[in-house]
Amino acid sequence: MHLLDLPAEILFEILIWLDGNSLIVCRSVSKFLRAFLDDRPEFEYQYRLVKQGLVSTYGIRYPYENRLLTLKSFSRAWRASEIPRPPTQIYPIEGDCIAYELVAGVFAKTDGLNLTVQWLPSFLRPARQLVRSQAQLGIPIKDFALDPTQDVVALLEADNLPPVVLQGRKVNIHLRTLSTNMPHPEAQMPTISFDIPYSPRGNDLSAVTIQLGSDILSLFFSVGPGQLHLLLWDWKSGATILNSMYPTLHLPPFTRSFELLGPRSYAVLSIEGSGCIYIYNIDYPRKPIIPPFCVAKLNFPDLQRGIHLASISSHTGPFLGRPRNDSLFTTASDSRVYVISVRFLNSAYPHGTFFLLHSAFLPYLQIGGVQSEELDVPWETWSHRKFFFIPLEIPSNWLRYAHGTRVLLSTGNESRNVTILDFNVNEFTHSIRDSDSNWTNIYPQLRYSSALTPTMWKLSLQTACTSFMIDEGFVLGLQTTGNFEETIRNLEVFSMYPTPNVT
Repeated sequence: MHLLDLPAEILFEILIWLDGNSLIVCRSVSKFLRAFLDDRPEFEYQYRLVKQGLVSTYGIRYPYENRLLTLKSFSRAWRASEIPRPPTQIYPIEGDCIAYELVAGVFAKTDGLNLTVQWLPSFLRPARQLVRSQAQLGIPIKDFALDPTQDVVALLEADNLPPVVLQGRKVNIHLRTLSTNMPHPEAQMPTISFDIPYSPRGNDLSAVTIQLGSDILSLFFSVGPGQLHLLLWDWKSGATILNSMYPTLHLPPFTRSFELLGPRSYAVLSIEGSGCIYIYNIDYPRKPIIPPFCVAKLNFPDLQRGIHLASISSHTGPFLGRPRNDSLFTTASDSRVYVISVRFLNSAYPHGTFFLLHSAFLPYLQIGGVQSEELDVPWETWSHRKFFFIPLEIPSNWLRYAHGTRVLLSTGNESRNVTILDFNVNEFTHSIRDSDSNWTNIYPQLRYSSALTPTMWKLSLQTACTSFMIDEGFVLGLQTTGNFEETIRNLEVFSMYPTPNVT
């Protein structure tokens, strides 16, 4: 008997075991299977999740018919909107801001003394806000990272010491619960400490980037001109995975930036040559005594003669340790785009931006074990149909302008319009385009590269905002003043969740 000759009830029980990717394949096998799957919300919901780069959150009882309607409404809300959208909610969140985060529907900021946390409304959770005072925190804050899915916040303590400390500088990172401010129960060492030794050029802690990625805590920082360092810990055990201040573990030459690629991989970006990305894999805890090892050097295209690379930096959405429990679905961890910003010397175009799909890095993240020599990979090999380039700078003075495969562009201060570039190759049909002449004026090699053109959505908003951020289900508009240490007046939330479920 042929599979398609089985009774519908039996066929259903067989197909219900398939994941979303397998269901997409089944839909392409025959018209009968396509109609069979499309007629049942259990299946349509699963393959639509895959197409939108989402995964289901489990443990929530909700009929599949309702799940599917919610998913379709959520998807439509991200599309272009000519009618100006009013903010779903406006939250007062006033005060100075020296550091901030937006992760899993939670916006937080600090003025160095207090920590303000605003939970945004989700499908299953109402909004709420709390403010922790300096008296409650017990420490001044220099920077912080958080992951609401693990109820963890990592507070980098400010020491307020001079730039040069002769006896060496001790740095403390406190691991606490976001909900109660208590030492995190999973952290065997609630305070992680390390020392920055004395150097005539300084041992200050500046240009800090602190991140959480599952059980990994990373700290990338400068202690003076040309002195960049990276530290990695297992924040749950307190074990040090990497300290690049050790002589044998220095970062590659001309390092300028660092980016997590997952809980066991990271990238170091360098301006060496025309620019390159060093890919490192982590064999911890399987081989805890072996430090992270470089598996590949991914080269950017050659620059036009006379043009030099001055800086390179990267930005992507946050990595979550666990699935969100306040929504029916959440963004898949590997559904993401990396925004690589470059700055040139001696060029008519001083800035450029690469958009790279996560799939460009996947072949190298799967390399296991220390290699005798890292792969030296040319641009054409690793970037084919996985990149887009514009000879412009991303117009954003706040980070968190990228989430999943979406990148938010604003038109400047006091803007009522935002543009969203969507690089989701599963949901939309993307054209493969030849390079633009503006590209080849900087990178002649791009003349022979096939680029992935994003889908572009334009959203019109009722109120003008000075800055914008993007999260899984929101566009956030901030009313701010100031330049470096900005002052926030309020937070305007434009939700993509169905209106009845947002309170």
